[in-house]
Amino acid sequence: MKEWECVQVNHHKNVGKTIEEWQRNDWRLHTYHAQGSPTIVNHYLLFERESREKVPQSAKAAAAAAAAAAA
Repeated sequence: MKEWECVQVNHHKNVGKTIEEWQRNDWRLHTYHAQGSPTIVNHYLLFERESREKVPQSAKAAAAAAAAAAA
């Protein structure tokens, strides 16, 4: 299972610094996209990492409900 976070960076000079900060926290840059007009450009960075929780909460809740129903 993976976690995903999209981060908006408003100035191109901050893109590299933002990537470095996220990589220090175990995130990996998945995609990069820039969009805007010639004078205003927003940069979108999509980061991914392996989920720290191996089993999603919804799966845990379903397993607990099934165990309660079986008892």
